[in-house]
Amino acid sequence: MFAPVPRLGIIVIDEEHEWTYKQVESQPLYHARSTALELSRLTGAVLVMGSATPDVETYHHAQHGHHRLLELPQRIRNANRGQRPDLAQVEICDMRQELKEGNRSIFSRSLAKYMEERLRLGQQTVLFLNRRGSTPIVQCRDCGYVATCSRCTVSLTYHSADSRLVCHRCNRRSRMPGRCRQCDGVHIRQLGIGTQRVVDEVAARFPGIRVDRWDSDTNRSGAATGDIMGRLSRGETQVLVGTQMVAKGLDVPNVTLVGVILADVGLFLPDFRAGERNFGLMCQVAGRAGRGDSPGNVVIQTYRPDHYAITAAANQDYGLFYQREILFRHQTGNPPFNQLAHLIWQDTDQGACQRVAVALARQLRQEAYAQGLTSIQVIGPAPGIPARLRGRHRWHLLVRGRDLHRFLEGVNPGPGCTLDLDPVHVL
Repeated sequence: MFAPVPRLGIIVIDEEHEWTYKQVESQPLYHARSTALELSRLTGAVLVMGSATPDVETYHHAQHGHHRLLELPQRIRNANRGQRPDLAQVEICDMRQELKEGNRSIFSRSLAKYMEERLRLGQQTVLFLNRRGSTPIVQCRDCGYVATCSRCTVSLTYHSADSRLVCHRCNRRSRMPGRCRQCDGVHIRQLGIGTQRVVDEVAARFPGIRVDRWDSDTNRSGAATGDIMGRLSRGETQVLVGTQMVAKGLDVPNVTLVGVILADVGLFLPDFRAGERNFGLMCQVAGRAGRGDSPGNVVIQTYRPDHYAITAAANQDYGLFYQREILFRHQTGNPPFNQLAHLIWQDTDQGACQRVAVALARQLRQEAYAQGLTSIQVIGPAPGIPARLRGRHRWHLLVRGRDLHRFLEGVNPGPGCTLDLDPVHVL
């Protein structure tokens, strides 16, 4: 984006909805899409932002004439494969009903039936679960203690491949305990599911087939990714299990079934964009099925089949999702109707971290009142999520309103604080 390109004529932001276009780990905290918009304005270059599930704010701006909206309602025909079929048929499976009717498997009866059928036909299946490891919670049934990271306030995930507990925040690893560290009890229980457990369950149900896993644990190098994709493309892998990696750019004609093991993962995070991210992932992963000559099927398993993000994804209807989401954004005063600033303090001293955050929140409220800016809201401060990360305590607050750049100009949040204007995450 910052390369000195002479006579720049066109800029393309593919999958413009991706939050990874925002730099979040180090300064400057810029967004490549915003940078591209400014570069386009300065140079006169045409900017093309492409996505099947546009960012809600981008789409809102297009609806109000700030961008020109071009729509592509059908899949593009590949001349080498002939006319592609319509979008895959999507089915929502209510896992509450499955449980009521005695099915305690992680696979609904419908998904299991489809998997058996695809194996019989020599076709391939992709199973999606946006959570790696085997089980995300390890708990003592005697006292209720949950194994947590000593440096981060998050539960440890059990990985059966090497029988280790892993912190998915700082990557600290430890052995799976035989006894509870708090009460010395022996009744240790593993709760929840991750991609490794899905692999184990598939292998147990369909012995003898080739099952591959594609997540950040197996994606350690380009060679490993190439091997996984090579086996899938050659038809050696009958079932591929993965996290959000499988949702992006996977184009294998023989994949005719996609199963979303648990669509609810991440749906109820305390982040106003949680529904948007869930909808985008569901649509993207559904698009992996039926990309060849054979029709595709998608089974979305969920405990909240009535949630608008899931029903809209099942219909692959962005317009339906946008109508509900933009109403929610308007009611809550979130972007695109207001701007956000996210301030995060980190310190090894919890008390000091809290005091600085509380003091600045008070200062910001006083400043907004003094300037008569009744539209400015200071929300918080509160402990971050997680409240401790890599040994450092975290407190955060949100500032919501219009023209925050001017309001926050000159504000000095002090050392140990990160100020992120227009954040993509608010945890």
